[in-house]
Order: sequence, then C-alpha cells, then structure tokens
Amino acid sequence: MQVVTAAPPDKLEALTWWFPIVGSVSYRGYFDPERAKAFAADLAADGYDTYVRPATLYSTLGWFDDPLPRNLLAWSEEDLIDVAVHEQVHATVYVPSDVTYDESLASFIAHQATLAQLADRPELAQRARDAFADELTYAQMVNALAKELEAAYAESSGPDDARARRTPIFERYQKQVYPAQPWRTQRFARFQTLPLSNAWLVGNRDYLGLLPCFERELASLGGDLAAFVKAHKDDPGHRADDCEASK
Repeated sequence: MQVVTAAPPDKLEALTWWFPIVGSVSYRGYFDPERAKAFAADLAADGYDTYVRPATLYSTLGWFDDPLPRNLLAWSEEDLIDVAVHEQVHATVYVPSDVTYDESLASFIAHQATLAQLADRPELAQRARDAFADELTYAQMVNALAKELEAAYAESSGPDDARARRTPIFERYQKQVYPAQPWRTQRFARFQTLPLSNAWLVGNRDYLGLLPCFERELASLGGDLAAFVKAHKDDPGHRADDCEASK
C-alpha cells in the first residue's frame, strides 16, 4: 500500500480528507501504487509539497480482521512485534481527526510493549532498545526542525519566499544537525539524502512528534505501561501542555 501526504510549501499544515468513522486524516492510502503517484502528481501541480511512502500494515479500528501480509514474516522479530502492536493500539484507543495523537500514541505504546515482550531475550531487546532510542532522537530532531521552519514561514511573503528560506535550514539539518546526534543504529541514515519538504515533515511528525511527550508521561508514572495505557483509554487525546507537536 502507498500513502500520500501533502502540505502547502509555506505552512506545516497537512492537507486533510474526511472519511466516516476516522474523521479528518492527513493522508490517503492506495493499494495501487500508480494511483498514488498520479494523485500526488495532481497535488504537486496545484502547488502542494507531496510525500509518497509505503505502508506495510493498516488498522480497521477493530471493525474487521486486519491482514498480516506474509512478507512480514521475513522481518526481524522485534520489528514484527512492533508493527503488529502499533496497529492493535488503534483498535484500543483512537480519537477521530487527531492523527498526530493516534499515530504517535500507537508508535510509543508499540515500542514499550515490544521491549516488554522481549524482556527475557536480551540480545533482541537491546537491538530494539537501540532502534527505539534512535526513533526518540529522530522525533526530537523533527520537532526542532519544525519549530525553525514555522519561525521562517512566519516571516515569509509567500510560497516562493518560503521555499528559499527553508532550503538552507533543510541543508543544515542534513549536513550538520543529523551527524551531531547520538545515533546507535543506521535506522535513519537516509535522512541525509532525502528530498525534504513540508509534506515529508508533517508526515513524520504525525508518527513521531509526541514521542518525547509520552516518554515524559510514562516516566511520571514510574514506567508503568499498564497505567499509561489506562490513562489514555480513560482520557483519549490528552497530552501535556508542553508537547511540541500539536493537532
């Protein structure tokens, strides 16, 4: 499956589409890759930044039995657990029209649940721990990049000026900021050569933006994952006031 995200070149605001049950979402999925490419091309022709990415799994929020494609069986065990739990979280806690919360929460709980599942297998657990630590570092970098871009766009005079202002910011993050981070793995090495855009950024922030916030919340609960999940089942959509990624 291919997923299309779009955003104006001078704003970090994803284009959204409304669907029954899920509400407004910042992406559209296609089982036909050519349709996804064509849709992205139409959006680009209208002046939007576009980002097309693959999606391995999806959730129907518990309405149907969700598929687990056979090719996933070739994945590492920790990645397979992580992606499967991520989709199951959506069937447990889901807030219509709040994509950043829904996806970041699923990512965070899946990471913690994977580590718990692998607690008696130290080698796999350490591999997962390193990967998830890098994802948290990446989330912090994405949030910092978004903050800089928002400040630059606030001073821009329009799309062309915004593009000119963001180019050196993107280059600095790829050439200077990324190499300076305490990476444990090569999980995000492609960042240095990616064609960055607002669509790419809002798409990544949806899945990662609230990870630092949820990390602090879990710590405040003494690392009790069950208590964390209960808190979000009792009050879905909540996040601390100091969270950088918003709705």
